[in-house]
Amino acid sequence: MTEPVLVTKSLKKVFNSGKNNIKAVDGISLSIGRGEILGVVGESGCGKSTLGRTILRLVEPTSGEVNVCGMDITSLNRRQLKDARQKMQMIFQDPFGSLNPRRSVYDIIAQSVRTHHLASSKEDEALMIEYVLRDVGLDPDVFLSKYPASMSGGQLQRVSMARVLVLKPEFIVADEPVSMLDVSIRIGILKLLKKIRDEHNISFLYITHDLSTARYICDRISILYLGAVMESGPTETILQSPMHPYTKALIAAVPCTDPSLKEEDIPIKGFVPVDYSLLDNRCRFADRCPQAFDKCFSEAPKESEQGDKHRVSCHLY
Repeated sequence: MTEPVLVTKSLKKVFNSGKNNIKAVDGISLSIGRGEILGVVGESGCGKSTLGRTILRLVEPTSGEVNVCGMDITSLNRRQLKDARQKMQMIFQDPFGSLNPRRSVYDIIAQSVRTHHLASSKEDEALMIEYVLRDVGLDPDVFLSKYPASMSGGQLQRVSMARVLVLKPEFIVADEPVSMLDVSIRIGILKLLKKIRDEHNISFLYITHDLSTARYICDRISILYLGAVMESGPTETILQSPMHPYTKALIAAVPCTDPSLKEEDIPIKGFVPVDYSLLDNRCRFADRCPQAFDKCFSEAPKESEQGDKHRVSCHLY
């Protein structure tokens, strides 16, 4: 892997909820190389979005280390963090809710430029905004004066991307950027993300529950369950040769036209545990795993290397 742009070590985020402390991010260690796209995949509620927000300190971490572009993010004060945000940005899931409906496209992007004092004059600002709009596939003559209410979801997401790209970041968290868009326009946004990565050498943490989009865009993927990584490795290795029962369950849950796939062949069963205090000394997937045995309920599995940078946390290996 190339020089890492992001490194996290034992990152944790715990939310206090009465008697039950919810470990939304529970000791995650990962790294992303320059120009690499790492996918974080898992079902709803597994901690994907909280992980992305904690890395960027949109949510304050409970403990652990986060290093972005050589900066120890957890040690920065408020002013330093504001300056650091030029290098690390986020594309949100909901393009309708992440843009100010009272501002035109020009003003939305200009706010980023002005916050970080990137333009030396009004003319310079206008040129930067026009250039970045073209970069995301929007005609400045058509879209500069538009407001969010008069635009489609795909166009709004491109404006969101322009607002981020004008800062020339080195690392972007893309939080399910196509999940709220029509299927017909998702591929256009995914192609744009790959184009941005290739042309600007930007690293991405791509958050999704959709294995098909992860396969298209990600170099590596990490499978998340209840705040912890179950399996990680090169995308094709994980999808072609899954090892963890949870990974196999996610793949089995993808709709298939093969009539030989019966309901009983889908291994995942049961419900997510509600008492997080029980997860410290056991496999967190044990209650739902069809291959669980006694050790799974009494000891947490350690991550093991399975070759080709393929890692899995499971007592079966």
